[in-house]
Order: sequence, then C-alpha cells, then structure tokens
Amino acid sequence: MQMIRVVDSIACSEASLECDPWIPLKVTWEPRPVETPLYLRISGSNGGEVEVKVDPTTGMLVQVVVIEEPRQVSGTGPLPTEPKTQQHSPVIERTPWGLGHGSDALTHSVSVVSAVEDIGFVRTADHIELVFVDQKPARYVRCGNVAVAVSDQGGMAAIRALL
Repeated sequence: MQMIRVVDSIACSEASLECDPWIPLKVTWEPRPVETPLYLRISGSNGGEVEVKVDPTTGMLVQVVVIEEPRQVSGTGPLPTEPKTQQHSPVIERTPWGLGHGSDALTHSVSVVSAVEDIGFVRTADHIELVFVDQKPARYVRCGNVAVAVSDQGGMAAIRALL
C-alpha cells in the first residue's frame, strides 16, 4: 500500500537540490515548518532508504532525503509540458501520523512512521529521480527544477530533480 498520498498542493517559494557521493538526493521545499516535521522512513523492498519530512500543520512536503540509493530502474519518461503547477509543493495526507487532511490539530499520535515500498533510482546526465515503482505518473506538482509525479489514485509516483 502506498504510504505517501498527495491530497493537494500548496504554494512554495523554492525547491533546492543537493547531491553528493554520500547523499544521492536531497530536495528541500521552502518555507520550512516552524514545528518539528513529521517523519516517514521508507525502506525499499529491493534496497534503498529514504526519509520524508512533512509539515505537521499544513501537510506540505518539505524534504526528501535518499539516504541509501535504491536499485537502478528506468525513469518515468519525459515530463509533459502541460499542464504545469509552478511553485507548489505537494500536500501529503497525514493519517499515518494520526492526523486527517485539513486537520489543524498539532497533536498527533506519532511523529515517525515507517513503511516498505518498491522504490528505484534514476541518474542521467540531466536529472536524478526517485521512483515509486508501483505508481504510474498522471500529473505533476512543480517547484523550480523539481517535479513530483502523482498517480491517478493520488499516490506519489516519483520525484525528479533537474541537474
């Protein structure tokens, strides 16, 4: 079951990319939350470790860090040119942490949850991509050089950062 469900998008000021020999991919969306973020730790069913951070108040995706590179897979293909959502970050459903979509409550039952997903990684000359293998991209939420692919069912399908 897909743990990361995109329920909306929210304006963001920028998305920055970092990658080096120790951290294959780190994307941070601004502004960062004032409160301590909610954490989702994803272990790849075929290798790889990813940490996802979500604003507990808004549900905004604020950071994705690939800690251990998943297996290499084929990418999601070329990004369509239209429609585009510019300068937005996905809003993640917060039920895994004990909060519902639209909930204003800052009290959540847990702040860290774990999941196992079939994830893969793509590295080309012009982009890096974290792929959720069982999800097919249907639409994209973009901020700067980062696009988050979302499936028809609302699952996060990929995160692509242009180099």
